[in-house]
Amino acid sequence: MSKEVTESVVATVELPQGADKEAVIQEEVSLVEIQVKKMVITNDTEYEQAAELGKQIKKKAKVVTDFFEPMKTAAYLAHRTVCEREKTMLKPLQDAEKILKKSMTTYYQEQERKRRELEEKLRREAEAEKERKLNEAIALEAAGKTEEAEAAMFDAQVTESVAGKTKVVMSTPKVSGVSNSKDWEIESIDREKVPVDFAGIEIRPVDEKAVLRLIKASKGTIKIPGIKYNETVKMSIRR
Repeated sequence: MSKEVTESVVATVELPQGADKEAVIQEEVSLVEIQVKKMVITNDTEYEQAAELGKQIKKKAKVVTDFFEPMKTAAYLAHRTVCEREKTMLKPLQDAEKILKKSMTTYYQEQERKRRELEEKLRREAEAEKERKLNEAIALEAAGKTEEAEAAMFDAQVTESVAGKTKVVMSTPKVSGVSNSKDWEIESIDREKVPVDFAGIEIRPVDEKAVLRLIKASKGTIKIPGIKYNETVKMSIRR
């Protein structure tokens, strides 16, 4: 590498401003790359020149960084300002969605409560009918009416089967884009009663996320000492 080439790279150039300044920097950066690609080190002098060029490359990189830093700062501040404006505008909608979901969830839970009550009522009625048929079968058998007793017993068996399969379908409207699923929330925690680990998962100190994972995995059937939780509904609305 000749001394002239090295000096042409390290020479300080007074840069213009704005787009012209960026063009000059780009040209100098490209020139450095071309010179380095052509560089061949065959002796100690060229090695020293290469080391000096490496230092100048670092300085040139600092020039590039300093050039773009004000733009990056301005862009960051502009982006943050836009994000804050977006956040401010979205908040009323987000609050409205929470209120709406709460109202929809309350209605859904009330319909679910009525469904369970009706299901239980039908189950009890079927159970009572089964008992009535069994007693009738016993009375008919005692009276020597074997065929009638067998028919009554068959009716009792059918009633028992129906009672176990009785399901009431909710009348909640099916709306496209709206779905809901069972969820659970922890009501209270008695930390002294909660075991160190449960079902192979360490939950003390009490890890509420781990506890909720256990509850969800059991679909709300698990019982953990010291933990009280309620079934809720998770409402989802899509565009």
